[in-house]
Amino acid sequence: MRSLLKKPAYRLSRRAFWWSFVLAWGVIVAIVAGALAGWHDAVAIGGITIPSMVLMIAALLGIHRAFGAMDLRAITAVAGPNTIIDPETEGPSE
Repeated sequence: MRSLLKKPAYRLSRRAFWWSFVLAWGVIVAIVAGALAGWHDAVAIGGITIPSMVLMIAALLGIHRAFGAMDLRAITAVAGPNTIIDPETEGPSE
């Protein structure tokens, strides 16, 4: 007999990821806009802030993809060959 296992939802981590992503790009856009407007402080902090934000965005994407794949791999390893993982449903199985 096959059992049905639901895929985890990760709503909170997905929401936190997108907030971090949007805010990091917001900082980059604000610094570039300030530099274009001629603010010397924006030019001064841009050299360290923009590369840091780009690295943070890349790290968030990498962590999100790597650990999401590890979660699904762990679920399939524990579930066994007679379990079907339903990608359409939300939330953990009961």
